[in-house]
Amino acid sequence: MGRQGDKARIRSLARGARRALSPDDRDRLSRSAAARVLAMPEVAAASAVLVYASLPEEVDTSALVSALAATGRVVAVPRVCGPREMTLHRIDSLEGLRPGTCDIPEPDADTEAMSPDAFDVVIVPGVAFDRTCRRIGFGGGFYDTLLPRLRPDAFTVGLAFDEQLVDEVPCEEHDRPLDALVTPTTLHRRSRGR
Repeated sequence: MGRQGDKARIRSLARGARRALSPDDRDRLSRSAAARVLAMPEVAAASAVLVYASLPEEVDTSALVSALAATGRVVAVPRVCGPREMTLHRIDSLEGLRPGTCDIPEPDADTEAMSPDAFDVVIVPGVAFDRTCRRIGFGGGFYDTLLPRLRPDAFTVGLAFDEQLVDEVPCEEHDRPLDALVTPTTLHRRSRGR
């Protein structure tokens, strides 16, 4: 089985494990993960944070967005604008977002757009992660396109349930590891040189 087959198998297993969580567990674990993210010094020092708007089976980012906005930080979420392309839009809350591509909540196109180099911290979704902060997404390539466009000092954080952790994510040359991975129970960091 090649890398794409390995990724598809891992994606299927991780999505199944994520879906198996009860709504109550998902809510409780999402709040725990959000608290871990907010406690990170990089997040505490950030003035602008890009966060994904979560789907029902993902770590819920609503508490994270609310907490960041309440402390005066600039918060933005992505909006799909074409194949492998997203625009990034400032929001005050997740209210008012509407289902967009793949039913992912998105802001309207006329909401204030921001440049990828505006963000100090970027919270990145994924289907599966390993402890070296590598990820497998849904396969659309949107974050593969976005991550190289960030400032070199932007801090990237994956957010996942513990059930989404795998021993090793198969990587291709274009795959870029994140700086950290947060789950409800753990924080994994990658040294910046690797």
